[in-house]
Amino acid sequence: MKTKMTALCLLFIALLLSCKKEDLQDVTNSVKAPLPLLSKVMVENQSKYEYIYNDSNMVSQEKSTFDFKANHYNTDGLLVRTDYFGDDNIFSSDAQVSATAANSTTLVTLESGKKTGTIMYEYNNNSQLIKTAYSQPSSQNSEISEFTYNDNNRISRQTMYYDNTASGYINYTYDGKGNLTSEMLYNLLSDGNPELITTINYVYDSEQNPYKNISRLMIPGIYTNQNNIIKETYTIHLSPSEGSDNVQITENAYEYNALGYPTTKNGNVTYIYQ
Repeated sequence: MKTKMTALCLLFIALLLSCKKEDLQDVTNSVKAPLPLLSKVMVENQSKYEYIYNDSNMVSQEKSTFDFKANHYNTDGLLVRTDYFGDDNIFSSDAQVSATAANSTTLVTLESGKKTGTIMYEYNNNSQLIKTAYSQPSSQNSEISEFTYNDNNRISRQTMYYDNTASGYINYTYDGKGNLTSEMLYNLLSDGNPELITTINYVYDSEQNPYKNISRLMIPGIYTNQNNIIKETYTIHLSPSEGSDNVQITENAYEYNALGYPTTKNGNVTYIYQ
């Protein structure tokens, strides 16, 4: 079970890189194209995410009830650094304090948040993401991911290192449109053998994914998909001694505008565009 918890922590870090599974866009998209840009995402009529853009229509700031992100780009428009700010109370050992922070309806801002970490992004000569490095002010440990590509120039594997030692990897597969169809998280055991920890499979609609327009994070997920997720099957793989695999299925239903972008999801999520 200890290896399961370690691997789930790796998954959290991977999702943090992808946005918390998970969050940002393919740089081949023209930032000058007249595409709808998300302004807010409302849940139960309460703002949960807000996006602020720079003069090139790239997200410079992201506010949420969980954290605040400041994005920095180079002269080629590639995302090179993301600074994270949050509420330390969410990680409190006091269950009541952490629950209160997690259920907060107030958006974290640069002024209200405390810096919790930074992700640096590295690219090859073809502007492909090849490495990320996550650092925290309170830790000297290094958390690095390296990326390899398939024949279609899509990321096929993300290998994670903790203090320069490979600790696990995620394999990615896609459909013909470039939507992420599965991600399989493996933990590397002490003998070097991989252990499958979790699998996530996705099914999509045929409409436009608004997140692909607003961000430049290349790690596979919601921000690189062409379409919107209508079904997600999340499986935690357990050994025979631990019992049967734990399978969770989430289904989504959308309403769309005339351009094919979602305006609502599941009746309680609302997308607001600029």
